Amino acid sequence: MPVAAAAGTEIGSEAAGTDPGGAVAQSSDGTANRTLVAEQPRILELFPNPTAAGNRGEYLVVRLPERGNWSLSDGYYEADIPANASGVVALSMDPANSTPLLDDGTTAAGTGGVGDPELRTLDDHFPLAASGDRIELRRNGTAVAAVEYDRAPEGHRWRADWGEWRPRGHEPQAAMRTANATVRPFVLPDSPDVPVEPLRAADDRLLLAGYTLESERVADLLVAAADRGVEVRVLVEGSPVGGFSARSARLLDRIAAAGVEVRVLDADPERFRFHHAKYAVADDRAVVLTENWKASGTGGRTNRGWGVVTGESGSSDGGEATGGDVDDETAADDLAALFREDATAPDARTWSSFRSDTEFHGSGTANASYPTRFEPPSATGADVQLLTAPGNAADRLVARIDAADDRVLAVVPRTGGPDDRIVRALRRAADRGVDVHLLVSGAWYDRETNRALRAALADEPIEVAIAEPRGRFGKVHAKGLVVDDTAVVGSLNWNEGAATENREVLLAVEDESVADFYARAYAADWRGGGVHLPVGLLGGVGLAFAGAGAVARREVAFA
Repeated sequence: MPVAAAAGTEIGSEAAGTDPGGAVAQSSDGTANRTLVAEQPRILELFPNPTAAGNRGEYLVVRLPERGNWSLSDGYYEADIPANASGVVALSMDPANSTPLLDDGTTAAGTGGVGDPELRTLDDHFPLAASGDRIELRRNGTAVAAVEYDRAPEGHRWRADWGEWRPRGHEPQAAMRTANATVRPFVLPDSPDVPVEPLRAADDRLLLAGYTLESERVADLLVAAADRGVEVRVLVEGSPVGGFSARSARLLDRIAAAGVEVRVLDADPERFRFHHAKYAVADDRAVVLTENWKASGTGGRTNRGWGVVTGESGSSDGGEATGGDVDDETAADDLAALFREDATAPDARTWSSFRSDTEFHGSGTANASYPTRFEPPSATGADVQLLTAPGNAADRLVARIDAADDRVLAVVPRTGGPDDRIVRALRRAADRGVDVHLLVSGAWYDRETNRALRAALADEPIEVAIAEPRGRFGKVHAKGLVVDDTAVVGSLNWNEGAATENREVLLAVEDESVADFYARAYAADWRGGGVHLPVGLLGGVGLAFAGAGAVARREVAFA
């Protein structure tokens, strides 16, 4: 990621802040009174790693206040900028291949954006390293602005006003809030019928998005919906870890033969490393999951997962307590818009096109069965906020944890280690006295990594446990949070790059009863079901009293 640039004074409002993914273009000319940001020399955009062979078409964009003796340097190569260049200028050694990359419809206007750059040819050899580099913009041989970056993800570009890498053609979504939606939470493997019931009942539209689709039951419901005239569309990832399974290909053949439009995110350039989201839109209901559309996930055959079904909205006020834009639509409408954006993008291939040149692989099928310990409660009214990645998801999770007063219960298969961004937020919350618990997977392939995490945090006031299912589920696959009276459910793992390179979907539900439902399941999972809770306390969370009956704070009490 680009980081703080050369020594000097920051230029006004375009500094990207302290986020590790940000970049600060700086000046070294010592001028006491700054002019408008738009008049300062600056590196505005980098595109070092196109998907074409040999990085054909790579470019950078600079802002030159006036004509002059401008040049570029990376400490090894130097290149003169054409003497008559000024304004916002794109520079490339290969303008024929750079032109279509610049013209993708997402060019930003204004002083912080790129505007409509004039493309100029660099006559000198000046390659942009995909593995990381430091680029200086110089005037009369003196550096006046610089950007330093690490690995540049393939097909991604960095802009100064973004402060991060983004896939070409991708614009992050706003975090939309819908007030007074009907919400029904559930957990898996306990309630495998809940996530598919909306599919069975769809009358008008049925949009299903996933990382994988390997469920015979789900395929049957999609075909049945198409047969009764429902608009049915499917979107899946083309390169899941382990390869695209022959089972999935067989099911998608059948679904496509029923007239369902099937799209696969696999074409170049790819906007996302993985389409990892797991959700469905059925008429005015939305299903958001931590689990895949397969037997081990929504089939209830293995995974501890979290899910939520949300329906009609009574009103939409877009409150700003945790940030977010006012939304006049339902969560289902917002997800439908996201689905259509992703399914119609250039990297979404038709099923027939994808199938014709893809090798399929074998995969196992989960056949275990588990008891129902946690029946889903009746639907309730709640405010919900739709979060997505790349874009706002990680920022909003960290913001919610940083604002926690009483409890943070986190469950995730594995993390990026003690210095992972979200783990750091958990540590900060624990340090200020919030009860923080982190539950991670005990599966054989996660066990050593998670033991190392627990050891690294042993001296800190954060509780870490490795799940012991004891016959209630097979393994932890949920990615969820309970923060005070809010629950967050979705597909976002905490590994490096997930929040910035994958398509992820999460739903934050702001309701005490929903949060307490997940907290009760969490408490049972914490000690393998052997949990003794004080009488009358919701979700394993009790009130700690200090002095003459004064409420100090809530404590999570897991036996």
